[in-house]
Amino acid sequence: MNSQTKVNTLSADQISQQELQHLITVSTGFIDAYIIDCYGKDPMLLPQNIVLSALDSMTQVKTVAWHDAQLPVYAVNDPDRKNGVALVIEGDELHQRFALMCNEMPKTIRLRISEVVDDDREITDPSIAQYVRMAAQSFHIPHMANIQSSIGL
Repeated sequence: MNSQTKVNTLSADQISQQELQHLITVSTGFIDAYIIDCYGKDPMLLPQNIVLSALDSMTQVKTVAWHDAQLPVYAVNDPDRKNGVALVIEGDELHQRFALMCNEMPKTIRLRISEVVDDDREITDPSIAQYVRMAAQSFHIPHMANIQSSIGL
């Protein structure tokens, strides 16, 4: 990959992450989101509009069939669970879609943007873009480009 290709790829990744942050932080004052329990981490806060589908699934799989595609799996579920729910996550391109393997169907919540504040904790996990707090609870915002990269997209 030449340096210009790397810059273009980095810019596309940054734009996608900026769009995700935008969906979470800017709108009509509210956002509909999923709260996803993540094994060994604070729960994930994910805008509902990037989830295309939810499928019951075995958890110990590398891919999930969705329409005519086999989507790679990024697991946040408890590794001891045998069954879970795979959320099909939208990508900028068809080949960037993947399945987020969860313990169960996540809780839905309508958030007032003013209720969500940044948590300036140090981020050491590349799958986390930002920590946020609502009331006394902490959540993380996923770093989609790093997640996609970690599963080979």
